[in-house]
Amino acid sequence: MTSKQLTLSWVVVVAALLLTACNPIPAEPPLPVSVSTPGPACAALEEMAREALASTPPPPARARFDADDRKAFAGSAFGYLCELSEEVGPRESATQEEMKAAAFLMDRFTEFGYSPEIQDFGGSKTAKEFAGPPSRNIILELPGRGEGVVILGAHYDTTPDSVGANDNASGTGVLLALADRLARPPWSNQMVSVFPFTLRLIAFGSEEIGLRGSWHYVEQLTDAELDDIRVMINLDSVGSGTILSAVGNPWLIRHVSESAEREGVFLTTSRRGTSGGFSDNFYFGYAWVPTISFAGDDISRINSPDDAIEFINPVLLGDAAVLILDLLASLEDLQCRCR
Repeated sequence: MTSKQLTLSWVVVVAALLLTACNPIPAEPPLPVSVSTPGPACAALEEMAREALASTPPPPARARFDADDRKAFAGSAFGYLCELSEEVGPRESATQEEMKAAAFLMDRFTEFGYSPEIQDFGGSKTAKEFAGPPSRNIILELPGRGEGVVILGAHYDTTPDSVGANDNASGTGVLLALADRLARPPWSNQMVSVFPFTLRLIAFGSEEIGLRGSWHYVEQLTDAELDDIRVMINLDSVGSGTILSAVGNPWLIRHVSESAEREGVFLTTSRRGTSGGFSDNFYFGYAWVPTISFAGDDISRINSPDDAIEFINPVLLGDAAVLILDLLASLEDLQCRCR
């Protein structure tokens, strides 16, 4: 991290759609469970997930997202999770396995209507580069109606010999589900969103070997580009357990806590003003970007061959999607004291 980045002035978050009692979240049309036709293994697993979701208690009457919203997000995210873990398989950092996963993500994001870009890194010994094997980030944008950038990210690589269902096909699955939904009405029209900021979605490579993808991304930013980033939202291992957790900036934590209570989502929180945990949000927080990172409460199997889809709780995927969408839609209304 450069010294100039560490001494950046605090940025006031000015982002997102007005969302108050006078401006409710737009009505949602029915969501597809998946944009693509799953293979036989995933088709059977998705049917099991739908059965599990059918028994989920309905959200409170005051919730902004109804049961169908939650189930649709959960089913969509689970479908992408299944494709990554069962059909793409292990995605060891900085290997051909990871490159195969990157190609899968490029295809999916393109199907949604985006123009994803590849940010390659690695294989260099320059001051701003890791001297490790090559890897890549996948970056796409949904322009909004104002200035500033909000980043939503998740890493897609795994440790060796792990399909990484929870770590981190779960986070990537939610990222894909949100990317799909936000590219369509009522959230966007002709790939321009209703938000008063640009939403930048990033699938980070090589997180498992030292946060290399997010380090490279932050290190390559100019001071002006870094100043434009209002918030970074991270998804890592959100799929196992019974309760979501969120760690990060106190202002963001306060909002998602209120949102979780309203939506009937079980959530534990921890307030940290800078890095907020050791995942891809870390270097953003170190550069004084307000961050929040979501995870599930069971990480006992991550980074091992036991991190399998049978231990995924699809309810958590829908819960994470709802909390993030509510946060994106509410940023402009909140009084930020992020920095």
